[in-house]
Amino acid sequence: MATTDRQNRLLIAEDWRKIYTAFQQADFKSYDFETIRRTMVAYLRENYPDDFNDYIESSEYVALLDLIAYISQSLSFRVDLNARENFLETAERRNSVLRLARLINYNAKRNTPATGLLKFTSVATTENVVDSAGTDLANVTVVWNDGTNTNYREQFINILNAANTSGQTFGKPQESDTIGGIKTEIYTSNSNNTDLPIFAFRRPISGIDRSFEIVPATITDSENIYEKTPIPGGGFTYVYRTDGAGDTSNNTGFFALFKQGGMANTEFDVVDTTTNFVQSINVNNINNSDVWLYSLDDFGQLEKIWDKVPTTVGNNAIYNSLAKNKRDVYNVVTKNNDAIDLVFGDGNFSNLPSGRFRVYYRVSDNARYSVQPGDMNGITFSLGYTDKNGGAQTLTVTASLQQSVYNATATESSDSIKEKAPQAYYSQNRMITAEDYNVVPLSASQDIIKVKSVNRTASGISRAKEIVDPTGAYSNVSVFADDGILYREETTPTFTFTFSNQNEILSTINNSVEAKLKDSTANQFFYLKYGTKDLSTLTASWVSTTTGTNTNTGYFNASGPLAIGEYATSNLKYAKVGALVKFTSPDTREFLNGKLVTAGTDNAEDRAWVKISAVEGDGSNQGEGNLESGVGPVTLNNIIPANAVASSVFPVFTTTFTTALKNDLIERISAYEEFGLRYNEETSEWSVITSANLSSENVFSLVNAGDTTATNLDQSWYFKFTNDGNTYTVTYRSLAYVFESEKQNKFHFDKSEKMYDYTTGRAVKDFITVLKNNTIPASGLGIGYPINWQVVDTVEESDGYQDNRKVKVGFFDQDDDGVVDNPDIFDIIVDPDTSPTTKFVFFEKYNSYNNIERFRPYAATNFVVSKNETDITLPGSYTNGQLFYFYDESENVIKKYDSTTVTLTTTTDYIARRGRSAINFQYKHHAGQDTRIDPSVSNIIDIFMLERSYDDRFRTWLRKGGTKPTASTSDQLRISYSGFLNPLKGLSDQIVYHPVKYKILFGSKADEEFQATFKVVKNTGSNVTNAIIKTRVIQAINEFFALDNFDFGDTFYFTELAAYVHQQLAPDLLTVVIVPNQSGQGFGSLFQISGASDEIFISGATVDDVSIIDALGANQLEASGTVVTSTTTTTSSGRSTSAVSSVTSSTSGTGYSSGSSSSGSSSSGSSSSGSSSSGSGSSGSGY
Repeated sequence: MATTDRQNRLLIAEDWRKIYTAFQQADFKSYDFETIRRTMVAYLRENYPDDFNDYIESSEYVALLDLIAYISQSLSFRVDLNARENFLETAERRNSVLRLARLINYNAKRNTPATGLLKFTSVATTENVVDSAGTDLANVTVVWNDGTNTNYREQFINILNAANTSGQTFGKPQESDTIGGIKTEIYTSNSNNTDLPIFAFRRPISGIDRSFEIVPATITDSENIYEKTPIPGGGFTYVYRTDGAGDTSNNTGFFALFKQGGMANTEFDVVDTTTNFVQSINVNNINNSDVWLYSLDDFGQLEKIWDKVPTTVGNNAIYNSLAKNKRDVYNVVTKNNDAIDLVFGDGNFSNLPSGRFRVYYRVSDNARYSVQPGDMNGITFSLGYTDKNGGAQTLTVTASLQQSVYNATATESSDSIKEKAPQAYYSQNRMITAEDYNVVPLSASQDIIKVKSVNRTASGISRAKEIVDPTGAYSNVSVFADDGILYREETTPTFTFTFSNQNEILSTINNSVEAKLKDSTANQFFYLKYGTKDLSTLTASWVSTTTGTNTNTGYFNASGPLAIGEYATSNLKYAKVGALVKFTSPDTREFLNGKLVTAGTDNAEDRAWVKISAVEGDGSNQGEGNLESGVGPVTLNNIIPANAVASSVFPVFTTTFTTALKNDLIERISAYEEFGLRYNEETSEWSVITSANLSSENVFSLVNAGDTTATNLDQSWYFKFTNDGNTYTVTYRSLAYVFESEKQNKFHFDKSEKMYDYTTGRAVKDFITVLKNNTIPASGLGIGYPINWQVVDTVEESDGYQDNRKVKVGFFDQDDDGVVDNPDIFDIIVDPDTSPTTKFVFFEKYNSYNNIERFRPYAATNFVVSKNETDITLPGSYTNGQLFYFYDESENVIKKYDSTTVTLTTTTDYIARRGRSAINFQYKHHAGQDTRIDPSVSNIIDIFMLERSYDDRFRTWLRKGGTKPTASTSDQLRISYSGFLNPLKGLSDQIVYHPVKYKILFGSKADEEFQATFKVVKNTGSNVTNAIIKTRVIQAINEFFALDNFDFGDTFYFTELAAYVHQQLAPDLLTVVIVPNQSGQGFGSLFQISGASDEIFISGATVDDVSIIDALGANQLEASGTVVTSTTTTTSSGRSTSAVSSVTSSTSGTGYSSGSSSSGSSSSGSSSSGSSSSGSGSSGSGY
């Protein structure tokens, strides 16, 4: 070796360094035609000046130089191109990218077919099948969940049982497991087909006619339902699922698995046994999952299926970690246009192929699209089967899609391969470290475009204990604490809308006006303001006739049966179907479980509320009492003991508008009238308040309700419609109850997560129980029974921050019928009318960790509370800085005493709410059943995913409108990706999948509190038009919100956006500011916005949201008041430009926490006067 090296160094004639030195005057950096030609001419002139001196264009020497330069440029280009194709980062040709990726064991993903379940909606058979009633079902179509056929279920099952393989009757499935929290069973039909049990059909999807196939299903060794290995002559398998929610549920019934595309097969012979044999299948668009390889016997029949091994690190056909007896293996390698190669082993860790083979594969559309339920209705297929007597019969099935399918994807792009291949190689195809969990999921599918993983629970938990997630995300939580704060706040939120035709007006009425009535804040406002109608003067008692489970019939009696509803003249006229009636004891006893028991009995209550669920005739049977059938004419939704006294009644609150009223509203809005809507509790209907009678006061009052004197006295409006000749502003009433834990507890609540207990047939609710040992304010005695509040929403502040110390609560509604169980509970706990000066809770302003102003509880002992300021005599004995709260509706202000000037000055550093603190309570949270924590694992890994299909659909919706798309559910993500990711995770890890949704900032589709106008000052010296400036601003904003620039749960800072817009538009733009559209928001309130962990920002701004102004002035920084309503209900807290509760914002929710939202850059948009009017902002109170 030394001799060779020595001779190479000393004697070699072709040493490149010697050659380079010999041509040291040559320019080796010349690659293009002109440079090469110029370099050669210079070289000739310097080295051969006498031999070559003819450089005119017509010279043959110049022609030769041109030819050489041309050839050199071509060679340089080819050499450079070839060099680039040797590196994954620079390769351009698809084949080069695929091959280079395979060098690091990354096999590019081919297209993925749309896959889903079709629910059987009807079945029919030619066989003589009978049900238990003896009905012959031959050629009878039986419909699932048929309301006209009480025996549909038995008939449906009998027909399917007749077609099943012997021994697989309903309840005795071939396979059974729980898939995605849903009990799933597989049944096999005794089909008589000789080919594959596959049924093809076609449907137009996204404007393209696409082919689909219904395929056999299985769940063997999987968390998903997937296609069974194709076997000619095999029985067709279908699925039964039940989620416990009854036959009406989309997840209960019989299903067939379908896939997009068409099955095909190719046979080939391997004559010469060679190592690493490659068989090409040159068919385009073979999908990523559906490839099966069989060896054939001498008669061409299937002999053995070969195992497909993923082309990944440590697992391939040449070397793999499979069991020793699994030697018949192969790889599927992706080629250009989604063709494939079958790659076999070398004989060491796998067998060499020999003989004849057949490969089945499915060709699918190489496209990304979605399949909606409306695209697949009435899919019919006929399955031939052999009955028990050997006869040939036909089962005809009609099926329909119940849930949208979004899992179709196109082949992986070259850019995606370049990005993901190195990441997959780095992680060595396993997920151990935090970086692995943030990298590997991206390679699971080309439909995943962004991922964030978080380790929720650290390792080290004993295997002997069940993991409890203290946040409540995955585990039930039951917590006791004694620092509860309960309060209510009344606001008048606003939204605006425009229209171009009457259909848009009707849509706004249905989706944005009428929908407000179904929110809990609506009936809470109704119960507080309209109050009960007294029945005590009637001395009416309840005559109980019959009782059942949560039902009681009877009638009201006072020296005889009493008529109710429209037949009554007393306050019993309000006792209609849907009304709430309060009963009290006829003596000192109390109510417990439908009976009267001795006072003081544990959990006994002093009152009982029930809903009237049905009334026959006048409710008294014409004075006769019970009906001839022996039941009472009035039906209650709970049991009331006999002789209980009817104390009061809450009238019915109607949450829908009549068609006549809607037509009237359409006409008035079309004519740009200003008017209000009021509720008439006597008729249980909504009616119009004309502009002449409508009061401009925001304070609600029933004193002049229905006034028609044309003197603007009617303050009973629930909705108020005003306009500026183009845009309508709708102001409406709202009353929210908030429960807060000062220090001891945090709440977890997901409004979108619905839980159902199929054993009770009712929804499972999160609730807060005010314990019975809390005292009654008036007497100081214990309440004596627990009082439940149901959690209805989270509290989200103006910057997007969700304060988990508090939640919105509402009156409990156990049966979800829209009528609460007990509307008295706030009065029981707080008793606001007894010693009213002691019935307030206070909050102080502070700067949070990110310098955002928020409010936190503040001791009431720091305040002197009085109804009016005139009640206070100064200076008295008050010290400097003493705080005063005046709670009269005309004042409702907090002031601070200045001993120097002996005056009171309004302060916005505190807010007051009607409520109570130091409450002993229990918080009960029910976690969803779709995610169960395995007690054997130590780490819970939350993986947040953003899918490309959702991204595309959402951006299309932003541009074109239509139905707002939703992200995949956690269960859908698990089904789509767990098959790839679960084998790669650590043994001690459990993955929980979370869909990520977009949070829209700006534009008409954003939530009301995030809508804004960008005000731009244009350079007067610029010749660029205003239209171009607006377009470029929007372009810059969209670039700023590119996916790569934000992560899930990030915070938006306007200063960053402003700097980028300046950079892109300078020198044509001088400055840009963002001004909120919502009245009551101060300048700067949108300077910082936080996203939740499952949210990522996207801009909804258009050129309509950009305004060109001449200069910045105070008037330009005021909120415009122009907010476009969205069909989604905002859950954010309201804002206050004053700390006084009489000046609240134009969004629903908790007004106290909104004081922070107006901070922005200062109080430039605020009022320090405590005035009850602030533009079109809402007035409200802490009452």
